[in-house]
Amino acid sequence: MLATLVIKSPHIVPWQLKNKWDNCLLMIGNMNLMITHIFREGNHCANKIANLGLYVINFTWWNDAPT
Repeated sequence: MLATLVIKSPHIVPWQLKNKWDNCLLMIGNMNLMITHIFREGNHCANKIANLGLYVINFTWWNDAPT
C-alpha cells in the first residue's frame, strides 16, 4: 500500500531519499508496471504460515516449510 501511495504522491518521500527515489521513478517510467494486491486467503502458503503464527507463543525456527 505504501509503494502505491508513494508512486501516486512522490512529494511525501523524505528528503534524504528524494534523489534515490527520483532515480527509481526514472527507471520505472520505462516499464509497464502494475501493482496489485492478493488477499492473504488467496496466497495459500502465506495464509497457512499466518495461521500458524496465531498459535505460536515462543520464537520458532523451521528448517523446512511446515506441513
